[in-house]
Amino acid sequence: MTENKNTDIIEGQVVNETKNNSKAFFAPALIDIIMLALGITLLIWADKVVNGISMAIGGLFILYATYNFIAYLRSEKKAADTTKLIAGIAMVIAGIFLISQTGFIKEIISFVVGTFIIIASMIRLQDSFKLRKINKEAAKIPLVLSSISLICGVLCILGKILIPDIFLQILGVMLIIFSFSDISGLLTTHKK
Repeated sequence: MTENKNTDIIEGQVVNETKNNSKAFFAPALIDIIMLALGITLLIWADKVVNGISMAIGGLFILYATYNFIAYLRSEKKAADTTKLIAGIAMVIAGIFLISQTGFIKEIISFVVGTFIIIASMIRLQDSFKLRKINKEAAKIPLVLSSISLICGVLCILGKILIPDIFLQILGVMLIIFSFSDISGLLTTHKK
C-alpha cells in the first residue's frame, strides 16, 4: 500500500514536471512567433507598421486614461483616488503625443527590440551553459544559436546609429533571424 502511494506521488511529480516543461517551452515559443511576425511585417511595410504601433499604443493609453477618469468620477472618496486622476491626465498626454508623433516610436523601437533580444539571448545562453555541463555535444547548437541571437540584439541597438535610412527593414531581418535561431534553440534544448 505504501509503495502505491509512493508510486502515485512519483507519477504526480512527473506529470507536474511535464506540465511545467510545456509552459516553459510554449511561452517563449509564442513570443518568438510574435517576433517573427513583427519582423516579417517590418521587412515588408516598415513605416506603416511603426505608425500603426505608435497609434495603437497611443490609443491604449487614452483608453486606459478614460478608464481612470471614469473610476475617479465614480469614486466616493475623490481625495483618496486623486492618483487615478493624475495617472489619467498623464496617460492622455502620452497617448496624444504617441498618436501625433509617430516618429518617436521609430526612434526608440530599435533600442527596445534590441534590448529584448539581448535579454532573451542571454537567458538562452545561460540555458546552453547549463546543458553544456550535462552534455557538451548537445549544447553546441544551442550555444551557437544563442550567440547569433545575441549578435542580432547588439546589431539592433547599433544599427540605428550606423544605418539610419533603411534600419527598419534591417530590424525586420534581425527579428526574423532571432526568431528562427531562438525557436531552433528552444526545440533543441527542449528535446535534450
